[in-house]
Amino acid sequence: MRKLQLFANDYFYDPTFPLKVLRRDPELAYPLHSHDFFELVIISSGKGIHFGKSHEFTLMPGNVFVIPPGMEHGYKEIQDLVLYNILFTKDLFGESYFDLKKMPGFQALFYVEPSYRSDAPLTERFLQLSPSQMAEVIPMIDSLMTESDSTNMNRGSRALAYSIMLQFLVTLFRTYEKSFSANPDHRKILRLASVFSYIESHLEGSITTEELMDVAAMSASTLNRYFKKATGLSPVEFQIHKRIELACQIMRTTDLPMLLIADRTGFADSNYFTRTFRKVMGMSPTAYRKNKTLWY
Repeated sequence: MRKLQLFANDYFYDPTFPLKVLRRDPELAYPLHSHDFFELVIISSGKGIHFGKSHEFTLMPGNVFVIPPGMEHGYKEIQDLVLYNILFTKDLFGESYFDLKKMPGFQALFYVEPSYRSDAPLTERFLQLSPSQMAEVIPMIDSLMTESDSTNMNRGSRALAYSIMLQFLVTLFRTYEKSFSANPDHRKILRLASVFSYIESHLEGSITTEELMDVAAMSASTLNRYFKKATGLSPVEFQIHKRIELACQIMRTTDLPMLLIADRTGFADSNYFTRTFRKVMGMSPTAYRKNKTLWY
């Protein structure tokens, strides 16, 4: 059977502003599919089952979860299900997420939780908003939907939609950190998310495994196992990849010489920087900078 895949070009009428809010009222049963954009789901009312290739879980009002690009999922056994889908690509934030990526709630919701979804039900791991918390965020989502759908280019709708999106995300991440830190069963996810956040905050230099063990409150073997599950890399390998990612960003946005870029990303030895860059990217830093078709 041919896999069903959805594409950003079919949802974002202007690729320079990849943000769309859909209110599914009601949501219908939907077969297994994937897409090349992020989908942030907020369950408003009703119930049903969300499923993937090897997992499924019951949906409840107040559930919030993220489907990253490439993850196959679908809906079945729907009963008066109403939900919001906030669709966006990483290009929405350009080269900077400001300090969003440094928030453990961001790392937990966007990276750690999805990595668990392949082999275990996550009903109890999801961010669950209370009725009062839903009453706070639903007006934000409705405003976000109105402004992001506006075609009047002279009203500042995109700027306002962008600011509402940031406010909404920060609210979610703060709620996630508060609610999960209070529940012993959920702390492992948040501790792992804190490691991701710590790495994002220290891209200017190398980090030892001991530092990450302290942040996670995990043994080296446990931390390595969970990191491999979430990223396919060891903590040290992941940190190196993030530093190379930062180097690529600097090359795309500045004319700094390679020596300074190496220094800014924690590679005191420019030769080591070049070797590491080549290992991660499959080409030299100079080749990457010259070939702008690789930037997007």
